[in-house]
Amino acid sequence: FKGTLSKVDNLNKAKEFVKKSISKGSKIIVLPECFAVPYDISLFDEYSELKLDTSPSIKIFKELTKDISDVYIFAGSIIEKEEDKLYNTCFVYNNGNIIGNYRKNNLYKIKLKDHQFSEEVVLTRGLSPSIIDTIYGKIGIGICYDLRFPELAKYYQQNGCKIIIYPGSFNKITGPLHWKLLQQSRAIDNQLYVVSCSAACNNDMKFRSYGKSFIISPWGNVLSETELDSEEEVVKEIDLNLIDEIRNKIPILEAEKN
Repeated sequence: FKGTLSKVDNLNKAKEFVKKSISKGSKIIVLPECFAVPYDISLFDEYSELKLDTSPSIKIFKELTKDISDVYIFAGSIIEKEEDKLYNTCFVYNNGNIIGNYRKNNLYKIKLKDHQFSEEVVLTRGLSPSIIDTIYGKIGIGICYDLRFPELAKYYQQNGCKIIIYPGSFNKITGPLHWKLLQQSRAIDNQLYVVSCSAACNNDMKFRSYGKSFIISPWGNVLSETELDSEEEVVKEIDLNLIDEIRNKIPILEAEKN
C-alpha cells in the first residue's frame, strides 16, 4: 500500500489489509519494507520502535495473530531501535507471539552520477540470516537490497527453505530493470519460491517506490504480479510439491554437492 507521513494511518491501513487477508484464508501474509514509516533516513529515528509489547506495530500484530496457530505474518519491516542503534527489521508473528526476526544484512547503497545514497548513514546492519520454522516448511527472509546478494538466498536453500520472502521498496531507477529479474534469478538459482511485497508509490512523498509485488515459482514463472504503483491485496495458493518436481527435472542442486 501507499505509505504516508502518519504512522497511525499506516498502521491502521496495514491492520485492515491483514484482517482481510486472514478472512480470505491467507496463511502466510507479507507486508512491505518500512510499511509504517516514510522511507526517509532523516525520519527513521523519530519513527523507530523498541522491541516491546507497547510498541504500536508489535502490539497490533500480536493481537491479530492471537489464538491463530496456522497464520504467519511477515510484517514487512519497521525501524527497530536498540540502545543507540537503528535496524531495518522484519518481525514475524504467529499465535500472538514474535517467533522470529530478521535485521537487514545488506544496507542499501548506490553511487550513480545523479543519485548517491547510503542507509549506513543511520542504520546498523544485521549480522545473520533468519530462518522461520512454520507448519508449511522453512522460510528465509531478506529485505529489499538483500535480493542482490545470491549468497544469502543460497544459504536459505542449503538449509531447507522452501520460500524466501523479500519485503522491499526498490526505487524507480533500478526497479524497472532489476526488481523482477533478480527475484526470478534467486528463484531459478535455488529452485524455490520467491515472494516479494513492495510499497506502492506515493507521489506526495520524498521517496517514490517503484512498486510491484511478485510471487515467483521455482521454475521462474511469475505467478502473481501487482499493477504498477497500485494498492493491491493478493491472495494466491502455491504448490510446495513443485519444488521437488523442479529439482528432480533439473538436478542442479545435486551437482553442487559433488
